[in-house]
Formats: sequence, structure tokens, C-alpha cells
Amino acid sequence: MASGEGPPPTPDVHLWNLDFLNEVYTKDGSPVVLADIIDKPARVGASGLEIIADPDPDGYVLTAGDLLTDFVSLDWTVVIEWEELSSTSYSEILVLQDLANGFHNVWVENAMGSGMPNLNVDETSNITRQLTDNMLYGAGVHKLAFTRTTSRIAISVDGGTAIVNMTPEASGNTVDTAAFGGYPGYGTVNGFYIRTMTLTPPVDDAALPGLSA
Repeated sequence: MASGEGPPPTPDVHLWNLDFLNEVYTKDGSPVVLADIIDKPARVGASGLEIIADPDPDGYVLTAGDLLTDFVSLDWTVVIEWEELSSTSYSEILVLQDLANGFHNVWVENAMGSGMPNLNVDETSNITRQLTDNMLYGAGVHKLAFTRTTSRIAISVDGGTAIVNMTPEASGNTVDTAAFGGYPGYGTVNGFYIRTMTLTPPVDDAALPGLSA
């Protein structure tokens, strides 16, 4: 277990559990109204929450309300099941940014083009932290489990071994935006669907493959 981290939450305890396939949304086990936590609830359909590709300038989906508040704490494990519609180019799965000042950014990007596929995490602030999974996660359903704290970032995709960066990030620079598929002024090259998402307190790195399987 990483130094200073508490034990992982039990499997049936989630801070947030968003099931876009079955349209069931809860925080701490209590129902929430989707329109209170994302800006485009009408994007939910049979395949989940739709993220629309460029050149649509409004293709992303912003988080809002209590969900945004918990995301910008930058102290969590997020599990996202998504469906890729292509096996080429780029999907911006999750983006957190200090949109007002540009001082702090966290990206989870699935890059499938140029013959060098990788799913990568890139965090920039006073320091830079990166994670790279050199696998092709092309058309079809995939799941990632990603932990972000000041002491580490770690990710596992489709049950793979967790990739961990223990570089500390202690600048104190905040973020104010959390979105799927980009943010105002920047979208995703590929469209995709978010099927489910959970957001919990940070878990032990060894738990990530089980969460992403």
C-alpha cells in the first residue's frame, strides 16, 4: 500500500456510481439527478453517454455540481468503462484542467494512430508526471482504473498490471474543469461512449487490475 493512503473501499461502497447504460446514478448510495452533475444529460442513450468527435465544437461532456467538486479534489480512483468506435486516431477519455489559468492539466488519452498505440496519462503543473500503456485499445468495450493523488498516479486497463508513477505533485495548483471528451475549445478526434463510471477514495495500486478487468 502506498505510504499515507488508507485501505481500499469495500467493493460495494462507491462515492459515485454512474451507470449510463441502465440510467442509474448514485452518490454514497443515494440517487442523484443526472442534470445536476453533467451538462448534457440528453446525450445518454442505449449505448451510454455519447461523446461526439471533432469537428463538433461541443462534443465533450462537462461534469458539474458535486461530481465536479469531487473530481477537482484530485484525490480519488476513477473507473471508466467506455466503448471505442474506431481503432485509429485519438480519444480524449478524461480531461481535468485549470481552464481559467492553464496552470494544471490531467489527461487520459487513448492514442491509436501512427503505428504506436498507447493509452497514456499526462499531468502537467510545476512538475510533469506521465504513464504510458503501449497497447492498442481499439474498437470495442474497454475499462480503465486510474488513481490520482498528490503522491502518485497509477493506471490499469482491461485487467492489466498497474503502471505507477510515484513522483509527488505538491504545487497546490488547482483544477476547475473535469470532462469526458475534451473541454471548451478542445474536443476529441474520435467519438466514443462512456458506459459506466465510479469515483471512490484512492485504492491500493494492487487493486486496480481487479477494478479494470
